[in-house]
Amino acid sequence: MNVTKFVRSRNPHNLRVIIMRSNSVIASMFLAAAALLSFGLVVSVGHAEEPFARPAHPVSIVESEIYVQKHRLIMKLRCFADDLELLQGVSPLASGFYDPKEIREATQDHARFLADRIDVLDETGNRLKEQIVEVVPPEIPAAGMRQNDMMNSFCSFQFEYEFSRPPEFITINQRMLGEGYLFPTEFKLLLKQAGSDVPYLHMLKAEAPETFRFDWENPALASDDSAEDWQAWFEKQREATLGITSYSSVYSFIYITNFEVRHEILIPLASLATMIDFQRADENYLEVAEQDAAKRKIEKFFSFDNEVIVDGVPVKPVFDRIDFYGLDLRDFAMRAERKRISMANGRIGIIMSYPIKTPPLSVEVKWDMFNDAVKMVDSAVFAYDQLEKTQFSMFSDKNVYRWTSDARKELPKINGVAVEDLPQKIPLISLGLALLGLVMGGASLMRRSSLGVVAGLLVLAAAYPSRHAMLWPAAAISPETAEAIFTRLHQNIFRAFDYREESDVYDALAKSVDGELLRDLYLQINERLTLQDQGGAIAKIEQVQFLEGTKGEEFGAGDQLGFNFRCRWNLVGTVEHWGHIHERTNQYDAEFKVQIRDGAWKITRMQGLDEQQVAAHTRLRQF
Repeated sequence: MNVTKFVRSRNPHNLRVIIMRSNSVIASMFLAAAALLSFGLVVSVGHAEEPFARPAHPVSIVESEIYVQKHRLIMKLRCFADDLELLQGVSPLASGFYDPKEIREATQDHARFLADRIDVLDETGNRLKEQIVEVVPPEIPAAGMRQNDMMNSFCSFQFEYEFSRPPEFITINQRMLGEGYLFPTEFKLLLKQAGSDVPYLHMLKAEAPETFRFDWENPALASDDSAEDWQAWFEKQREATLGITSYSSVYSFIYITNFEVRHEILIPLASLATMIDFQRADENYLEVAEQDAAKRKIEKFFSFDNEVIVDGVPVKPVFDRIDFYGLDLRDFAMRAERKRISMANGRIGIIMSYPIKTPPLSVEVKWDMFNDAVKMVDSAVFAYDQLEKTQFSMFSDKNVYRWTSDARKELPKINGVAVEDLPQKIPLISLGLALLGLVMGGASLMRRSSLGVVAGLLVLAAAYPSRHAMLWPAAAISPETAEAIFTRLHQNIFRAFDYREESDVYDALAKSVDGELLRDLYLQINERLTLQDQGGAIAKIEQVQFLEGTKGEEFGAGDQLGFNFRCRWNLVGTVEHWGHIHERTNQYDAEFKVQIRDGAWKITRMQGLDEQQVAAHTRLRQF
């Protein structure tokens, strides 16, 4: 059994996460655990020794240990005593010693200073009210405290925050950047969820909020659990979050199809705000009324960057969607309810479509938008049925993804169902002529009369049935033949919607449908494939499952021959966004009329009898 252990260093100035591994797969799993706290956090905060390496500190350094319980968050803070001089104005007396009373008062002031600049937010971005439960000034030697002693002494504090119910999300932000600061304060965070012993460590930058997700039913496992157990746990968490496991990362998904290149971007609102100035009345929120103006700025911003070139030609984006999401929404393919969004933990989903008229031979996608908040972007590329990963980075001078194909991936052509071996009704006169021709021909052969043989053949030719004046009833179209004709036509109807342009869909439909039904079917199916709850996305028909069919009454003759057919079938459709696929299966029951039109079988009428959804589920792409 492969075991990975997290070990705390004995060095009082360090807490290191040491990964002892027997293979690289396990190592990757546990590195992911530390990187993706969205899965349910981990470390004892109450009595941890010096959790971070302590370098010389030219700037203010705050260390935090956070313990999250179901109804309370405990935050222990520690900073160097010289922060009292740097930030609270404490200064030594003429003797070179500090006034103990001034240090104690400054420590109280510093507790309020920290409480005002450290935000603990719920999932909607509301700031939780802290309770300052403990303030411990630096230990003052009996001989008094000199200036050099301040750099080796500490102040400590304990804040507590209460919840009415176990939180699924907590966002932490630090705003220790402002007047009197030469550099931003370093805020070192060590966090644990009750019930787990695996830590999450993070260096929290000023105005760079970090969101953590807590799973109270299935918290992170113990550090010495097996690799197999950890892998199963990771998969459950990934399923629960639909693959979007980090709340501070930029996600990029690039799709290449016959009809478009599509770039879907999920970006934290706080990160995008470092690139775009969003006007707002409350600096902590983007209100619904302010989001329309924000959309226009986003469109303008993304229209001129991140160039996309298809077959050597730059293509301008069409913005299918710009949606604002809170933490409560996991499925970004769903239409988001319009509401105010927290600047600290909101996210924006952007879908840009680059339409093309023919399947592409080459595609280039560029990303060149980087700053301190967005230093790199990992992207999953879905080119038809192939998956590829790529990364854009501010540290690279080659931030272009390139895809090529040897040939254009055309859609299969749709063929109609021609009338072959058409069952005929044979005229009585034709039967008589055929019999006469056979007799004449046979007798002439026996007499070796070439003239008689020719005459018999002419009579046989005349016996070929006319399509008019039917005098003798023929055998009916067999149920097997009727089913074979109908199922081909029925499949063709839905394959026509593999095309994108309306004219192409109509042309494909016309091979199997005739009359007024052609337009009606186009409108009906197109409406059913448009999913309003997913922003008007068009579902792709994956399967047409024929369940059962029954041939009904036969009617007409010759060129007007036809039959009725009742069919029950399943239609399986999918919509994919953000690396996960929504699949829906609807079941239909309908009666059809099938007739000969212009030498081919066509469906000319349809009457729906029943329609119901029988299955719906979501599956993740592996990326």
